[in-house]
Amino acid sequence: MTATRTPARVGIIGTGWRAGMFADVAAAIPDRVEIQAALSRSDEAAQTFATRHRVHAVADAERFLAHGKFDFVIVCVSADATPTWVRDLAWRGIPTLVETPIAPDRDSLTDLLRDIPVDAPVQLAEQYRYQPQHAARLAVVHSGLIGPPHAAFSSVAHYYHGVSLLRAALGIGFERVTISADRFTDRVLSTLGRRGWDASPTIRSTERVSARLAFPDRGALALYDFDEEQYFSPIRTRHFSVSGERGEIVDDNVTFARGIGDVVRLRLHREETGIDGDLEGRFLRRITLAERVVYDNPFAPARLSDDEVAIATVLTKMAAFAQNGRGFYGLADAAEDQYLSLLIADAARGGGTVDSGRRAWQSAPSALARTFEARR
Repeated sequence: MTATRTPARVGIIGTGWRAGMFADVAAAIPDRVEIQAALSRSDEAAQTFATRHRVHAVADAERFLAHGKFDFVIVCVSADATPTWVRDLAWRGIPTLVETPIAPDRDSLTDLLRDIPVDAPVQLAEQYRYQPQHAARLAVVHSGLIGPPHAAFSSVAHYYHGVSLLRAALGIGFERVTISADRFTDRVLSTLGRRGWDASPTIRSTERVSARLAFPDRGALALYDFDEEQYFSPIRTRHFSVSGERGEIVDDNVTFARGIGDVVRLRLHREETGIDGDLEGRFLRRITLAERVVYDNPFAPARLSDDEVAIATVLTKMAAFAQNGRGFYGLADAAEDQYLSLLIADAARGGGTVDSGRRAWQSAPSALARTFEARR
């Protein structure tokens, strides 16, 4: 007899666009998580969120916290407001999943980590490495097929998201890093945005930041490059690559040396249903590299985009964390991502090279370094 899964009871603080994504994804996996209540800044916003997402929503913090016993709470508010909520929930002992970033600047980051222990029941919703395509690439890297990785390039997401992917590809924890960066203006036709296609396209000026992160103690190099337009625009695509001693991954292409005079070139392949006469519904089943399955979608047949699959992964990992305390992305990793992204911004403004120096969280374990070592 199969045991019935009890969904985790979840509260959301915040009722904006990103909070709505959490609510929608939770609704698609009701056996894993159940959003029981949401907290908004106003009665009007609470009512709008409740109607749109069919979630009980209020504008009073005490009413929200008294609504029921939450297994965990999602903090999905502005970066400026995030530290206050993280402190409050941490001292209440409520397991907390925090939307990135953990704090908006260096001072608030330092203050937050000083005010609460690094082992507080807090995890971060850093979802990019759980997007199926990135998860497949990282699985190939960590399988050893291209040999130990020493260089990575990310033109996928802004600042802390891009930093997290680079660290994940290289298995970088909290090592010393030197950073140089530049910024320039990119002129691009407006096309697709968060609200859909632009009905009156114009040439926009956007800022592009390119950075070089050198890890001298590891002999590793990470290159970061991103323009905000890349999130949606079909004419500013995203790219990701990793170089190892025996081969490389460039986007979905994998090349490696199998032996003398024997170089293999493969491509990651998405197995998707609902195409032509397939009547299973529209979802990603898995991603393969030749005969290897490098990613299996645990939420199939739910109709979720890649980013929604990543969010679902974070939610289920958080539900497990609330039960067993086994973290997947804690305060130290979140602090490192934001700290390095702030250094990139500093270097881009000043045009020089900055050194990471010592960080208060360096003695804590890193989920990225730990994951990499476990897979080597």
